[in-house]
Amino acid sequence: MDVIYDCLIIGGGLAGLTCGIRCASNGLHTAIISGGMNSLHFSSGSIDIAGYNTKGEIIKKPFDYLKTMIKENSAHPYAKTGIPGVRESLNFITGKFMEEGINLNHNNDMNHFHVTTLGTLKPTFLSQESVFNTDVADIANSHNKIAILNFKGFRDYYPEQTAANLKKNSMFKDKEIILGDISLPYYLNTEKNLHEFRSIDLARIFETERYLPRIAEEIKKASGGASIVSLPAFIGIRNYKTIRSKLQEMTGKFIYEIPSLPPSILGLRLDNALKNSFINLGGEYIAGERVVSGSIKNNQVEFVTTRNSGNIPVQSKFYVLTTGSFFSGGLAAGFDNISEPLFGLKVKGENKRSKWYNSNFFDRKSHPFLGFGVETDSKFNPVSGSGKTIKNLFCAGSVLSGYNPVSEGSGGGVAVSTAFKCAERIIKEIKND
Repeated sequence: MDVIYDCLIIGGGLAGLTCGIRCASNGLHTAIISGGMNSLHFSSGSIDIAGYNTKGEIIKKPFDYLKTMIKENSAHPYAKTGIPGVRESLNFITGKFMEEGINLNHNNDMNHFHVTTLGTLKPTFLSQESVFNTDVADIANSHNKIAILNFKGFRDYYPEQTAANLKKNSMFKDKEIILGDISLPYYLNTEKNLHEFRSIDLARIFETERYLPRIAEEIKKASGGASIVSLPAFIGIRNYKTIRSKLQEMTGKFIYEIPSLPPSILGLRLDNALKNSFINLGGEYIAGERVVSGSIKNNQVEFVTTRNSGNIPVQSKFYVLTTGSFFSGGLAAGFDNISEPLFGLKVKGENKRSKWYNSNFFDRKSHPFLGFGVETDSKFNPVSGSGKTIKNLFCAGSVLSGYNPVSEGSGGGVAVSTAFKCAERIIKEIKND
């Protein structure tokens, strides 16, 4: 069998795309095999580093807190990437987003808040400019009114709930919040039931820019004297910056976006940008395919097989596993065991089912199963079921053990930094070969 790739990445989410872009940007023949929708389609479109400490308290300065996190948990992925590695990886990926027209803003070395679908405030580090910039901070600290609007018939967002939860926060309890509905002119020309529209349908309509003047007039009427107007995030996917700029110019108001139920338009923007970057660098993105098995011999991955390749092996010098956790099938749960289904890798996690979860579904500490994952060495090489380190296989993102992305608010940062670290190791090995 001839080697086809320098690097084959299994999984096309944030970790997989970050690793692929880094490898391809260094001239490696790189491919990503993706089964379909990934975690970005369900994300807020922001990238977290660390949002909460072990007591559930909000972290203001995430990089300062990483020192404590690493000291308390030497098995944490951040302990293996190192804090300089986290910074380097985030600088790299924000640069790639900028090349694709997406600016991810940060508050120097401090976290900022973004408003969730439910109206709660979540700490994060990097956000799109319609979610965080200096204008948002100034308006939030002013006495100006806020308008929270929705499109008539859209059922994936409830502004009343957003307003009620915002009012519980000290930052917004004294602010006047205006609620309102606006209609989309396209509704008048379709036989589709208004309640059937989802965020991606509306985003595609916005992409045409045909109805912006009429929508702007409705926004001005519904928002009253508010200086900031929040809308569900569907004002475009590829040319949203132009659309938002035009709406702000026509209305004279700051347009703020709040993520709605999946698919997340904010996340889709990031997904599209990273895929474009990877493909433009010469990467091969294989969508709608799934790796079903892998062969290991002499502590090396020989090849993998895919759903559509049958018995024809796909071979590479190096492999990176970024298949995610349980939700995406990167980990599997039996009646009384946790497993990694492709290579049978050693997994760290409690086998007793009653230990997998907390009785309170919304427990601030999250659930123990979210911390289960593949065990790796300091270089992110995993261990086989027989206890041997697999030198040409790396793991990145939420398939890893040693951290809980939900209770920590660290999912995006771990995905980017571990994927970047794996790519750096592969690049070094290829150059030394």
